Amino acid sequence: MPRGSFVLIANHASYLDSLVLSAACPRSLAFVAKHELAKQALAGLFLRRLGTVFVRRTDPAGGVADTMQALNAVRANERLAWFPEGTFTRMLGLLGFDLGAFEVACQMGVPIVPVTIRGTRSILRSGQWLPRRGAIAVHIGEPLIATSRDFAAAIGLRDVARAEILARLGEPDLARERIDLT
Repeated sequence: MPRGSFVLIANHASYLDSLVLSAACPRSLAFVAKHELAKQALAGLFLRRLGTVFVRRTDPAGGVADTMQALNAVRANERLAWFPEGTFTRMLGLLGFDLGAFEVACQMGVPIVPVTIRGTRSILRSGQWLPRRGAIAVHIGEPLIATSRDFAAAIGLRDVARAEILARLGEPDLARERIDLT
């Protein structure tokens, strides 16, 4: 892991993913989570106490304010953990990545650390509340640094990080799939 701030990105397959990342990373992480979780009584309280940065996935104006919050977290030397797919499903595969994490990394000049998590989807699937037994594997990739701080660099960083995770995941490429986030 790099010293100082970075943005860790990982594929998202289960509610277990945050716990797995916390256990696998030697340094504390501040998670980025969907804004809807902030409104939940138990989960919202827990996530706020952890210093979670909440983002609005379907509100462009609110998304700008949320990006500023993420930028400020990195500026304060936080290490952000982000699931750029934005959601998970029961369906095997890697969804397309939103640009937010990569824009923040480019603007702040910090590395992206790509992480591949395998096994959590079969242990605790979407819509399931009782976990099954199974093995979990985590691969922490080499840090990736953007060549510049512009929008094109963020797209390039996203594409390289996603390709690395997809190659290690062993699941189908679902970049063209559209998932309803409402």
